[in-house]
Order: sequence, then C-alpha cells, then structure tokens
Amino acid sequence: MAQALSIVVIEPIRKDGIEILQKHGNVIQLPAGATLKDLLAVANKADALITRGFVKIPKEVLRSAQRLRVIGVHGVGVDHIDTDYAQKKGIRIVRTPEALTDTVAEFTVALMLSLLRKIPSANTAVREGRWNEKFSSLVGVDLKGKRVGIIGLGRIGGAVAKRLKAFDVDLVYCELVRDLQLEKQLDIRYVNMKHLLKKSDIVCLHVPLTPETFHMISREEFSLMKNGVYIVNASRGAVIDEKALYDALVSGKVAGAALDVFESEPLSSDSPLVGLENVILTPHLAASSEEALKRMATTVAKEVIRALRSS
Repeated sequence: MAQALSIVVIEPIRKDGIEILQKHGNVIQLPAGATLKDLLAVANKADALITRGFVKIPKEVLRSAQRLRVIGVHGVGVDHIDTDYAQKKGIRIVRTPEALTDTVAEFTVALMLSLLRKIPSANTAVREGRWNEKFSSLVGVDLKGKRVGIIGLGRIGGAVAKRLKAFDVDLVYCELVRDLQLEKQLDIRYVNMKHLLKKSDIVCLHVPLTPETFHMISREEFSLMKNGVYIVNASRGAVIDEKALYDALVSGKVAGAALDVFESEPLSSDSPLVGLENVILTPHLAASSEEALKRMATTVAKEVIRALRSS
C-alpha cells in the first residue's frame, strides 16, 4: 500500500488552502512563530513543504527531509530557501506570483501617499490632542508632478507604474532588460540607475533579493540622490543598507522612507529606525489582504498537489 502524502505547512495559511491539501494527504501545520528547530523536527516526514518565508529552509533542513519532493512558496521570494541545494536534490519549487501582484501594488501606492502626506503622524497627533500641528509639522507634499523612479519593472513594478499614472507623475525606471511595450503603454521612460537616483523625487524598489541586489542602495547611491528624496520599499529589506538609510534619514538627505521589509525580520524594537518620525514601518504586510491571502493559499495548495502528482 502506498504511503500517504504528508505536507508540512510551516507558517499559517488560510483554511481554503488547508482544505485542498487535506483532500490529498496528511497536513502538518506548524503554529505561528514556529522556528527552524520546529521545522527540523518534522522535516523528515514531509513530501512537500509550504512556506511563507518567515522560517528559513537551509541545506540542513533539505538534507534531513529525505522524502521531500516539492516546496510551495506562498508568495514570490525564494531567498529564504537554499535553492542551489534544492535543485541538486531534485526538489521542485512552485510559487504564486500572480496571486499577489495587484495587492502589493496597491499597498505600495498606499505607503507612498501615506509617506508624502504624513498620514500616520497626523493620526497620532489627533489622538494625542496635537490638532494645531496641522499648520506646521503635519504639512506634506503632493504626489502629482513628482518624478517617481521605479527600480525593477517586473509584474509588481509594472502594476505600481500603472496605478501611479492616475496621479499625473513623471515615471522613469531602470531594469536589466527594457520593456518597450510597457514603456509605450504606460508612458514610462527607461534610464540608467545613476540617472534614476540623481533625478527622482521618489525612489521605489521592486527587485528580488539576489547577490547582485544585496545592498544595491547604500551610501554611494544615497549620495547621488536629490536632497529630500523619498524611499519606498516593499520588495526585500536587504536591497537597502539600513545603516546607510538611517544616516541619510537623520541628515535630511532622505526626507522620509516607507518600509514594509527589513534586513532582519521581525524588525527589532531597538532598531534605530523605530525612533525616527520620518519613517513608516509595516510588518511585511504588502501581500496580506483577505483576497490575496485566499488566492495564495488556494494557488499554492493546487500547485503543490500538481507538482507531487507529476514528480
């Protein structure tokens, strides 16, 4: 008799996905806040793992998971997985990029508007009885007319650009490969990185974390930027050197930053960024709408089952 499939869900996903998985095998759900140690304790039982990226899947896990054939990523990023070793072992990785594109794009624009118009600070001021700050420190700037530089014009970068057109901004982008069709469709101009950094009022990042993009925005890049530039990052935290960003925020080189991702997550409460008023910090939340979480859960469940059947 064939051994029943065993699927380990490392971080909580919506029940819609769990129900799909349960029709095809035994589902082991680790609790919220599970650690690498918790994963190692059950890895040898898994035919498939489903990950949201908060617990790393290093070689140590892959080596111990003798039955493992598939890793399902509830999302897009794979920088938390030892992909080289997974490939060496013949472990297939499936993802859910289409399920979150619009959701992350909406959140990115929300971060941008909140940053420019100081909405979180305004909310705090009203709650603390500081109404009259509306005449001074709570005055923001318009998005209209600003030059927005998008680094990475993939699915999400393109979706952000599409939404920003409604705000009558000047769009520029840099990317490894030009997208001439999207340039024409969105009236967005291709420029090199140095030009983008020098001329943009707002720099928005939409790149994966790779050895090439690690700390791609650091002290040298900040030195090229306009004084008073704004930074928005909902891609991966380590594409920005946080120490360099902190110094740029303190000096005023960067007027403000909106960050949904960080070099180390969860962000420590004693991070220097926490003490700055010109920074918006959110807990890697860009893809987490009710609709997107359901889409990702059901999509990753279906893709994992499909991959298991074909392996």
